[in-house]
Amino acid sequence: MAVLYLGGSIFACRHCYQLAYRSQQGNNAFGPADKLRERMGWVPGIAHPPGGKPKGMHWKTYWRLMNEYHHHVSRAVADSAAMLERIKGNLSRIKL
Repeated sequence: MAVLYLGGSIFACRHCYQLAYRSQQGNNAFGPADKLRERMGWVPGIAHPPGGKPKGMHWKTYWRLMNEYHHHVSRAVADSAAMLERIKGNLSRIKL
């Protein structure tokens, strides 16, 4: 069974539009950020503010994890912005 996609003015297959399956796309930055939030005992989701240092964690470890966390959050926001720009471009080409 073949599935065709409309990615402009023509219908084409996944291969022609260079589309990847979700399992082939790898993890986005939200996953690692949420893993770090879980490790720190914080509420999941980057929309929530970071919590404090967990009791018993060394300050050096805490600051290293915070740096890593902010890296993943920045990447997630940048990836999301790029995806929204692509969607915006695709929507602008659709003629109703």
